[in-house]
Amino acid sequence: MKVLGFMTGTSLDGVDMAMLETDGEDQVVFGPWAELPMPAETRSLLEATIRAALNWPRGEAEPAIFDEARRAIVECHFRSASDFLTRNDLNFSDFDVLGVHGQTVLHERPKNGVKGRTVQLFDGQAFADLTGVPVVCDFRQADIEAGGEAAPLMPVYHQALVENAGLDLPLVVINLGGVANITAISDKGLMAMDTGPANGLMDQWMRLHGRGDFDHEGRIAASGRVHENIVAQYMSHAFFRASAPKSLDRYDFTLQAIGGLDFEDGLATLSAFTLQSLLAGIDLTGIKPKTVVLAGGGRHNRHLVDQIKTALAPAAVRLAEDLSWRGDALEAEGFAYMAVRSLKGLPISFPGTTGVRAPLTGGRISYPKASRQSLAG
Repeated sequence: MKVLGFMTGTSLDGVDMAMLETDGEDQVVFGPWAELPMPAETRSLLEATIRAALNWPRGEAEPAIFDEARRAIVECHFRSASDFLTRNDLNFSDFDVLGVHGQTVLHERPKNGVKGRTVQLFDGQAFADLTGVPVVCDFRQADIEAGGEAAPLMPVYHQALVENAGLDLPLVVINLGGVANITAISDKGLMAMDTGPANGLMDQWMRLHGRGDFDHEGRIAASGRVHENIVAQYMSHAFFRASAPKSLDRYDFTLQAIGGLDFEDGLATLSAFTLQSLLAGIDLTGIKPKTVVLAGGGRHNRHLVDQIKTALAPAAVRLAEDLSWRGDALEAEGFAYMAVRSLKGLPISFPGTTGVRAPLTGGRISYPKASRQSLAG
């Protein structure tokens, strides 16, 4: 099937789109991809929506702003996709299905026997009607309802890429997004978890000081002094005492602990915290990887990458591009892949990746009102 996948991360910087031709199993053929910036007004609306979500009590009706945000996100996706298709001489009719992650505004992991909550805002029916193509979205909700963490979901796609590349096991794929997560692949199967903040806190610190959206190549962090006592304070968080699998919201950690530091020292300390939390997560997997693959925006942070290489030696630490993977397109590709798996009823989450009791499919399918024909044929 030909699929267009979409991903909008918690950084709110843009819409990632990637074309994939896949059977949701062994076949993975790359098509064009792109990232288009999110309009400033949409970003401002989503920032307000996230604030409302973080203050939303359980059991109460969802904040009214959610519906406004859904409409804005659908419009943003439609404009971005139309631009992308025009640039690549494609049409919506060229695709069998669209796989859309939606915008995460809230994620709470299960705790003390209480199911978690996760919200990825989107309107799959509205998007299907606009595009004339079936849409799969809301990939995480079934896992949450089954008592799982609902994150990370990318491991099933990581596994397909690793198998196609014929890489030696054991292996760890590290995604350095707003939150860092890992996929450990060994002869025992898949294991995955969020490990802690990656770019999220560092980017917040940059914006707080009016120094841009990110630390280019980690140069500022490399110039600062690490305050080990603050790293230890961060690492004392209850999350790090929890067993795997486990998940995080980008806002589970704050900048409060580094509030009194100089700008450079703050970045250096946050970078060290990212590294220590990442190493703690890899230790939890119980494997010694032969190869480590870095994906996500943080792989451009040379300072952090150098720290990871030193800490994980003698493992070979490779960037996604070293394997001809597309590091910035990986998540959009992953949701394209999972859209096909959803259509086929194949699992996208597993006991070792989200803590769900048995492998579980997910995703809500919306068909265009104009043609309700099934894809089964």
